[in-house]
Amino acid sequence: MKRLLLTAGLLSFFFVAVSQPRILTRHEITVGGGLSYRHGIAEEFMAPGINVEGYYHFVDEFRAGLDITYYLVDFGFSSPAFEINVNTGTLLFEEDLWLIYGLAGFQFIWIDYDWGEPFGNEKHYGVGFSLGGSVEYDLNYIRIFAEPKMTLYNLDSFRSTPSISIGVRYTL
Repeated sequence: MKRLLLTAGLLSFFFVAVSQPRILTRHEITVGGGLSYRHGIAEEFMAPGINVEGYYHFVDEFRAGLDITYYLVDFGFSSPAFEINVNTGTLLFEEDLWLIYGLAGFQFIWIDYDWGEPFGNEKHYGVGFSLGGSVEYDLNYIRIFAEPKMTLYNLDSFRSTPSISIGVRYTL
């Protein structure tokens, strides 16, 4: 996981070095989706997920948004896992077609374990706080993004887990 994050960081800095300028507009809305990968969603398992999201740019340097992720967790029993994030982002760097945002947000997560007969099911809920960033490459109305973040949350006990999301955002 450390190698993946280091590689993503190095690639991000490389792309920033070869970018061209873009002018952001106020009141811009972006929607999109992609794939997520998170370590520790349930115990020490790694879980891929699918996310959808939307952001509203209040001013050129600030945006707020919501994303929902469904994790494709399968431990040999039925176990849907969802997370809802309310994020804010501050533009840290804009050069050419590259945008880098600082990211902070609140998270609500739940996992529904269905152990089957005769054990039944149990539900786990938690809340958390995320810090991370977003690197975006603008292709006019479509942006390709990578969003690494670290989340501290309480799901039966306090945990800190890394995650990364990649995908596309469309500007409305």
